[in-house]
Amino acid sequence: MATDLIPGHRNILFLMSGSIACAKATGLISAWRKAGHAVRVAATASVSEFVGRATLEGLSGEPVFDDTFAPGRAMDHIELARWADLVVACPASANLLAKFAHGIADDAVSTLWQAAWSRGAPLFVVPAMNTHMWDYPATRENVERLKRWGIHVLPTAAGDLACGETGAGRMLEPDDIRARIEGLLAHDRTVAGRVLITGGGTREPIDAVRYIGNHSTGRTAAVLADALADRGFDVTWLGGAVAQAPEAVEDLERYESFTDLEAALRRRLETESFDAVIHAAAVSDFSVAGIDGNDPGAAPSHGSPVGAGKIGSGSAMTLHLAPNPKLLPQLRGWSRNPALRVVGFKLTVAADEAGVNRAVQRLFAGDACDLVVHNDLAEIGPARHAYTLIDAGGSRQAADDTRALATLLADALATTPVGPRADDAPLRQAEARET
Repeated sequence: MATDLIPGHRNILFLMSGSIACAKATGLISAWRKAGHAVRVAATASVSEFVGRATLEGLSGEPVFDDTFAPGRAMDHIELARWADLVVACPASANLLAKFAHGIADDAVSTLWQAAWSRGAPLFVVPAMNTHMWDYPATRENVERLKRWGIHVLPTAAGDLACGETGAGRMLEPDDIRARIEGLLAHDRTVAGRVLITGGGTREPIDAVRYIGNHSTGRTAAVLADALADRGFDVTWLGGAVAQAPEAVEDLERYESFTDLEAALRRRLETESFDAVIHAAAVSDFSVAGIDGNDPGAAPSHGSPVGAGKIGSGSAMTLHLAPNPKLLPQLRGWSRNPALRVVGFKLTVAADEAGVNRAVQRLFAGDACDLVVHNDLAEIGPARHAYTLIDAGGSRQAADDTRALATLLADALATTPVGPRADDAPLRQAEARET
């Protein structure tokens, strides 16, 4: 059993919905009680199909709240909400997520959840369900809505499910849940914020099987994403087709070409509220505009669409390249959060100090970036990858590796508190009308 990770003695309000994971979730009640915390349990009616009331009362040492109309308990949903230092919904079924996201309060758990909202206690949701239910579009939208409201929705694990299938949707193990909650309590979302990270390289198609690419592995972005998630940031990762993916981030999306990355960035920034973008992707400066070949039947002619068919290998050809627009200067214009902070990356090749300064200043021009991470190919090797974090005023901080860089970025991005903003008000009002 892991040592306790929640400091002090807390009042933990534990909300349970019907799932085979209820049996595993009771381990949290036991562990928290042994650590000296007070735990009160509220349960939906279906919980009793998986674990008995006597078990929950025995583990918590308190009566279970599962009936809003029980004699003498009509105000329990208010009193328990006032009592709680933190609220944990575990396991949270697809049905419970839908109720939370759409303002339905028709049982003890959903009524108590709404009564606890905005009282200052951190809110945590630990999903558990079948893979297909977890992937259902409405469930994914409900998760995103809860995250936008500042609720900590923990990821699910992948593995064998109780139904015999294999995939995502499995509830995290109790020790992992406790560790993640502690990480989020230490660096709460009101300080850490929501970050979009790009990584890996683009692939610009020549024909159906060939492309122009680069050597980027995406490792830097993956390590940054995991490190920031460990610090309590809510991380979304956009990665190249073969980029190394982070392990601690659930919200993952891949892209192929510059056009794919541009579309994904714009869609995400226009529809979701991020506090920062860390643009570490190695983006191609050019796309193939057309191809001239000695054999007219072997390749598209100049000006024709590329990426279709297969060019013959026996003839010389000429590629016509067109420059891709820069993405960094467009990010704030796409963002629904006008206070978006942008971190750009600049790779140089054996550049002297003057060359580095010129390259970095180009990224700061026009307020495209708040921070720039500089690295030089000459300082990248199997055992070393040095970085310098630079702000608009010229202040520099050195990092010997990616984890050290993550610490610098976490501290820099956490200096501006975030949370519900004025620009979110129209969205919240619209969402209220939808429900």
